[in-house]
Amino acid sequence: MRILHTIPGRNWGGMEHRTIEQVRWLVANGHAVWLAAPADGEPFKRAQAMGLPVVDFDFDRPWKASTVQAMRRLVRQYKIEVIDAHVTRDAKAALACLDLCALVRSRHVNQPLKPGWVRRLQWRLSDHIITVAECTREHLVEIGLADPARSTSIGGWADERFFQLADPVATRARLRSEIGLADDAFVLVCVGMLRPDKGQNFLIDALGLLKAEGLTFTTLLAGSATAESAEYEQGLKEQAARLDVDVRFLGYRDDVSELMQTGDGVVIPSLTEAQPRVAVQAFATAKPVVACAVGGVPEIVKDGETGWLVPPAEPTQLAAAIARLVKDRETAARVAANARHLAEQAMRFDHRMNQTLETYRTAIRRAQSRPWVSVMP
Repeated sequence: MRILHTIPGRNWGGMEHRTIEQVRWLVANGHAVWLAAPADGEPFKRAQAMGLPVVDFDFDRPWKASTVQAMRRLVRQYKIEVIDAHVTRDAKAALACLDLCALVRSRHVNQPLKPGWVRRLQWRLSDHIITVAECTREHLVEIGLADPARSTSIGGWADERFFQLADPVATRARLRSEIGLADDAFVLVCVGMLRPDKGQNFLIDALGLLKAEGLTFTTLLAGSATAESAEYEQGLKEQAARLDVDVRFLGYRDDVSELMQTGDGVVIPSLTEAQPRVAVQAFATAKPVVACAVGGVPEIVKDGETGWLVPPAEPTQLAAAIARLVKDRETAARVAANARHLAEQAMRFDHRMNQTLETYRTAIRRAQSRPWVSVMP
């Protein structure tokens, strides 16, 4: 299959990570695939460093004549069969290629959209829609942007690094030594960009409440701030210092699977999510999860079965759930084992990518049925 993935932005986050993982998998599995993204952005640079096929493309003015022409040239040059557009700007440019290939729109976030007629037309012209969570798909269907028959939810995955743990005891000891953690310390891991919507400030408030109750431990925050959220990051550091809680700001990490092996539990304090990959990764590493019940999180984190759910922006309830992890290790281990089983059955990378490929095939068949398609075989 000949596939073009598109990322119009320049920052690095969960969507960009997921997309580039898809590109890497498709290359490894014999597909002809390219990533189009602006050369001055992090997604382009990281994909290029991995040796993936990347094309410099500026989506800032998607309906400008020169952008449309460049997109059509790109599709013709590489004989693209399907474009997977991951944001709005790139999807707009891709709409100009409906006579040349199929168009899939991927929706990674769970923020509600307004159903204006222009937006409805743009979404409905796509051959298929992929959402990361079922609640996102249901919202798009409800407001008329998605056809139920031409939309699919494909949840998060964990690659084999999370399932096949290479000497976890040695990994745990090594990283704890590097970070400066005691062998017997209870350690929480929180992975995500440092942004207000990720709710790390509520987690730090919860840690303050726990310290007042005599529960002290270390929390590892793995993730970096964007240029827009630099002030928020500084505020988190000041908040942790003011409450005198042990929070380590590790920055962006490429070794999340190893980092999770270092910890004893994973916390997801987000205020909004579609379906967080971090939860699936924690499942695969058999680490108990405490998460806020937002978006698609409850689709996989079942309270008391595969993790614990708390309301968003509620430090008191978040603290109580974390306290359960610390005080009842036996129950935490049982719940983590349930989650690991679920991940093994349905959340492996190959399984999710095979679902994605089948969606691409469906989209291509629909595009081929258009009487005015001129290039596709």
